[in-house]
Amino acid sequence: MTKSQQEVIADLLARRDAVLAQLAGLSSTSVGALPNTTGTGDHVDHTGLRQSLYRELAEIDQLLERIAGPHEAISRGRLT
Repeated sequence: MTKSQQEVIADLLARRDAVLAQLAGLSSTSVGALPNTTGTGDHVDHTGLRQSLYRELAEIDQLLERIAGPHEAISRGRLT
């Protein structure tokens, strides 16, 4: 079953809100806000996590723009 365009847009907006909330929730002690760490057998890529969230956010915005399609705005009036 395929989703309607409105359902796809709603899903993208929900995911964008989730990513924004995750980015906004980063504190100085949370995963993603700390510097990268490497230990014996462990490696935590905090910077990579943060960058992947920003990339996902940009991709979602591009998809929403693509779905909206090209548009043109015309305004009338006087500039002062």
